[in-house]
Amino acid sequence: MDILRKELNAIYKSQNLTYETLATEDVEICSEKIAVCCDIDGNCRVITDASCDTCWILGGRFGDLLGISSAMTKVNSSDEDEIYNNIHPEDLVDKRMLEYEFFKFVDALPTESKTKYKATCRIRIKNKHGKYVTASNCTQILRLSPAGKIWLILCCYDFVDDGNSNRGIDPRIINNSTGECFKPDFAEKRSHILTTREKEVLTLIKAGNPSKLISEILGISIHTVNRHRQNILEKLSVGNSLEAIMAATAMKLM
Repeated sequence: MDILRKELNAIYKSQNLTYETLATEDVEICSEKIAVCCDIDGNCRVITDASCDTCWILGGRFGDLLGISSAMTKVNSSDEDEIYNNIHPEDLVDKRMLEYEFFKFVDALPTESKTKYKATCRIRIKNKHGKYVTASNCTQILRLSPAGKIWLILCCYDFVDDGNSNRGIDPRIINNSTGECFKPDFAEKRSHILTTREKEVLTLIKAGNPSKLISEILGISIHTVNRHRQNILEKLSVGNSLEAIMAATAMKLM
């Protein structure tokens, strides 16, 4: 249940880092520095290596409260699934859209400006007792490749005292040098994650209609219905129609 993963992976792949000679020792150097920061403030930090689809999670005291390891953990994925799986589905949609907009924005900048920006937001995340608490999140580029491409990415999580959890994730992209920021609006983008036809198909599936009946109701072929069904599963990163209905409902896409 994780939209836009395909799109984000496409941005990573577009960097063509396999054709560059990277200073791989920088990963260890950065990890050691980040570990010191985690020991001091207890925040969780994740270093993602866009060149090899790998990340390192340093849970800190934040990790303890979520029920994940506080030590450094290597994960063979560019996503920190241990954390993402605990994010409220509705907030995860907007967080993913923020990440996508941020990386597109940074990728288009001159090399000297790419590390000057960060994306921040507020998310609801489950603690180890199954209760949603509010956390702040910050994402920025930690290291560029020799050719100025996005290479190492740093993501930081910390708990915040937020008495109002109904304000959305409050997404921002901030210039670390000037303090200037802008707030992306995802309302329209969210409404277009599923097309109108895909929403119609999913609504009819939810009502218990088989593909043949859906094709008759909508006046389209069974092949087209099945293509819409497959597109829905891929967009929502789920394995079957029941999961798609649950995901779309939780994410408020229908």
